Amino acid sequence: MIQALRRNLKALSITLWVVIAAFVGTSFFVWGKGSITGGDANAVATVNGEEIPLERYQRLYRSYVEFYRQLYKDRFTTETAERLGIAQQVVDFLVDETLILQRARAEGIQVGDEELRAKIQAIRAFQEDGRFSRDRYLAILNRAKIDPAAFETDQRRELVRKKMEATVKEGIKVSDAEIRQAYEFRREKVRAAWAQVEVAPLLAEVGATDADVEAFLKKNALRFQEPERRRLQYVLLSPKTFVTPATDAQVERYYKEHAAEFEKPRRVKVAHILVRVPPVGGSEAEEKAKAKAQDAIRRARGGEDFAKLAREISEDPASAGSGGDVGYVARGEVVPAFEQAAFALKKGEVSKEPARTPFGYHAIKVLDIQEGGRRPLKEVAAEIKEKLQGEQSDRAALAKAEEVKGPLLGAKDFPAEARQRGLEPKTALLARGESLEGIGRDQALEEAVFSLALGGVGGPLKTPGGYAIVKVIEQRPAAVPPLAEIKGRVADAVKREKAEGLALSRAQALSKAVEKGEDLLTAAKKQGLPSGDTGFFSRSEPAADRRVPGEVMRAALQLAVGKVSEPVTLSQGIYVVKVLERRAPEPAGLDKEREELRQQVLEQKRNQAWEHWVKSLKAGAKIQVSSRVGPP
Repeated sequence: MIQALRRNLKALSITLWVVIAAFVGTSFFVWGKGSITGGDANAVATVNGEEIPLERYQRLYRSYVEFYRQLYKDRFTTETAERLGIAQQVVDFLVDETLILQRARAEGIQVGDEELRAKIQAIRAFQEDGRFSRDRYLAILNRAKIDPAAFETDQRRELVRKKMEATVKEGIKVSDAEIRQAYEFRREKVRAAWAQVEVAPLLAEVGATDADVEAFLKKNALRFQEPERRRLQYVLLSPKTFVTPATDAQVERYYKEHAAEFEKPRRVKVAHILVRVPPVGGSEAEEKAKAKAQDAIRRARGGEDFAKLAREISEDPASAGSGGDVGYVARGEVVPAFEQAAFALKKGEVSKEPARTPFGYHAIKVLDIQEGGRRPLKEVAAEIKEKLQGEQSDRAALAKAEEVKGPLLGAKDFPAEARQRGLEPKTALLARGESLEGIGRDQALEEAVFSLALGGVGGPLKTPGGYAIVKVIEQRPAAVPPLAEIKGRVADAVKREKAEGLALSRAQALSKAVEKGEDLLTAAKKQGLPSGDTGFFSRSEPAADRRVPGEVMRAALQLAVGKVSEPVTLSQGIYVVKVLERRAPEPAGLDKEREELRQQVLEQKRNQAWEHWVKSLKAGAKIQVSSRVGPP
């Protein structure tokens, strides 16, 4: 909770991966048809007359691409992006969001500045040692090349969207009949027999002719496509090779000239008890939460142990277990209401009244106080020395890089020129998302490399390993390599496909024999196939036979007693399964699981209600999408 309370004095905005997470967690629906034939050239779509800026689409598209690139690594290509329909996903999200925000405005749902700041302070990526760091925040935004104002706008939109969603979900209820049905669905047990026709042994029975290989590659070219690549020659000038020790005189001078850096603010160690207020709880919920917090304060000021009360009452899971202890905080690190209450207390005191923040009501106790002051030189000398040495080394490496850049730029033989100047040239073939020796994966370097023309030299480029100067000596577009280079891989794929087909035909024959009355386990044993009895299992309890894949269990759960499933195709083989018994759950177990099931069913119903609500918005909306939609 304290991470969510920490704040900066300036308005902030959301971080890149928060945007991505919001996208991934959002259901995408089919949007209205039509294309924009006129209107603003910078609009990607209009929703009920409101334009969606092209710039916002492009920014979110890049976020999606980066997310999928990290997910798929070197398998991610332009074609992969097209197959995933990334452009469609981004537009779907933006259209949904616009519709939701239009309705929220109509209903007067808003997000205040304090609530926005508090939300942003909870983002762990912006924190150092559990506290919000403005420098880290700005550095992340700078690296991502995202304007803080745009971040703030995006985060505010997301908060409004969540409030609207909470409003829609608020009235959803769950009946006893629904809970009972969910219990039966979850705990009903099935026992089945299974058999597997393995693919691996069948590989020896099939072959791949040249004609097979050529035909397969023609039909499945994308399976063998390699991503766009650049062959590079580069040198890396690491600051580690230019280390210049900092003198005591330099350390003392820095200490005097930067005195403000070593001032310690007054800090208080705080414990709290949080009583949350639902976002759409209304005045009754507000009063109940406040009364509960006031009662906790009364008990604590009356002598009861605050830590024990926090463990019993607090609705902050991050601190309740530690007696409400959230550590030391300084002014400017928490939302104003919490700060004002905490810094007004003496050591050991408990607040007289609850503090109201966007999260609810807080009973606050100050456990300790650290008075501010200037840290002595002997305490900070080592860190100053390390800082100065790092800066001096970095400047020396950059100066050397600037010195050699010109000669390398005009050199006919880049490696020879580099060696002549005492540098070690390296060669690499780089695709997006891959690492370079001595550097690792660096997005800024990657963008620079892929923007260079053939023969172009770029740099000095600051990377985690130092300053790099790179030359592009070959450009390889995303393409399928010549058949001669991948013939073995294609032949293996052909054999695999044939073996899977053979396994499927044998599984189908086995399935038909069982349907006619033959015992599955007996038939499998005659053919030397792996087989077995699952024992009883359910949707919440796996089969005792650990050889049975989840897909096979799911197939069995759909069948009536005595029925045989369609062959279940998996990478390791084709499975046939027959249900032998079904067993209803014990009615007495329902009471033990009632609350858990109620929460699960409630969440499912709420999500369905939200999806239906968004679909209904679309059904009555006028939506037009620009023909420009696609990769930026």
